[in-house]
Amino acid sequence: MRGDRVPTLNAFDERHNVVALRRFAVWLCAIFLAMVFVFAGVSKLVGPSAMRWAERLMNWGYPANTSYVIGVLEILAGLGVLIPAWRRAAAATLVVLMIGALCTHAVHAEFARLIPPLILGGLAFLLYSRDRPRA
Repeated sequence: MRGDRVPTLNAFDERHNVVALRRFAVWLCAIFLAMVFVFAGVSKLVGPSAMRWAERLMNWGYPANTSYVIGVLEILAGLGVLIPAWRRAAAATLVVLMIGALCTHAVHAEFARLIPPLILGGLAFLLYSRDRPRA
């Protein structure tokens, strides 16, 4: 009858698998956010889209060079989420940027544009809260 038993994982193996899955999810989220925000930041700094971003931000009432500040912050924070020691601060920066985007779109009644900053800000908040210091 011993041959009929199905092998099971012990408690250590199960915890190890859960930890590995969480670590994979954190890295997947960090890589996704890095790609999105580096791309978005670069689009605010160079090329024809930079001019459109500057116009949009001016129409929303922001100063002329705001697109450069936001672009640089998006690039730095996007890269920062890939560095574990910087991940929490970088994620917090992305959350603040996305709160700004949410407020801007809400004030200007651009309700369809609320969805991307909600999703990206939520993912950044998950990274921020996941990497909190342990007591």
